[in-house]
Amino acid sequence: MTAARDDETRLDLEEVKVLMQQLGLDRRLITDQSAICLLALADGVERQGLLPGKRRLRDGARIHDIIEFARQECGREVAENTRESYRKLSLQPLCEEGLVIRHQLSTNDPKTFYRLHPEMLRVLTCPAPLERRWLARELAARLAQGQSWKQQRRRAEIPVEVGQPQPFFLSPGAHSRLAAEVVAVYAPTFLRTPRVVYVGDTRHKGGYQNRDLMRELNLPLQVTAQLPDVILLCESERLLVVVEVVASSGPITPARLARLQALVRQPVAMGYRPRYVTAFPSRRVFRRFVEELAWGTQVWIAAEAEQVITFGTA
Repeated sequence: MTAARDDETRLDLEEVKVLMQQLGLDRRLITDQSAICLLALADGVERQGLLPGKRRLRDGARIHDIIEFARQECGREVAENTRESYRKLSLQPLCEEGLVIRHQLSTNDPKTFYRLHPEMLRVLTCPAPLERRWLARELAARLAQGQSWKQQRRRAEIPVEVGQPQPFFLSPGAHSRLAAEVVAVYAPTFLRTPRVVYVGDTRHKGGYQNRDLMRELNLPLQVTAQLPDVILLCESERLLVVVEVVASSGPITPARLARLQALVRQPVAMGYRPRYVTAFPSRRVFRRFVEELAWGTQVWIAAEAEQVITFGTA
């Protein structure tokens, strides 16, 4: 199946997937859907209906534009509700590999668009098969070097199981380790069927967000500075758990509690019961902040993970 291309090259999906294999990509990423994304982002045909200032898909394409390309040029019946599949299973991994660049002004920017890395664009638009093979080989070598560095960095990061096929990785540090323990230990100990709504991170702007759940709960998506460190949900108990993680500072004080209560006003109006928890790694750290804690909250100490301390009637 060949997509309509400009004069530079006329690759089809199978040829793109062969190139992806040559680049050493994970076989789970080498799919028709991912190949369509790459073909679309290499497309040089002038089109109508793109973002203002964009004349061709290679200038910058939204997921909607890529889906339209799949329908019109590749003959695929693609439903609009597959946008998340394109984003999570193809575009996000391709961005992580460095082959695609995402342009986004905010967490939920409707004008988010994607472009190919210039070297990947050069590979896909090269008209000579032999030269294209050499370009792919050079790019594969650079990717392998980058992957080695990325693997070293990843080993220092802290994985958090958030209910997705792949864990979310937090930046290294005591704060992140404690946040991961809240998800891995506190949640299954004190909640029947916990779901992770949000986990903040110092390096990843926005942290991990389950946007579907956040929309259902009417939680704001673009005010990460106001969000707590962890938000958990137990639908069977209609319970929303708001957690501040304290490795060195930042417990739930009366002032912070007031801000968190305002933040979850909408979920409370929907019938969810809020629970406010400050997590500490040990009693030693807890003792440093005990006089700052707000009434109506709980304390969880990771070193004594099966117990909670309740301040007042929380």
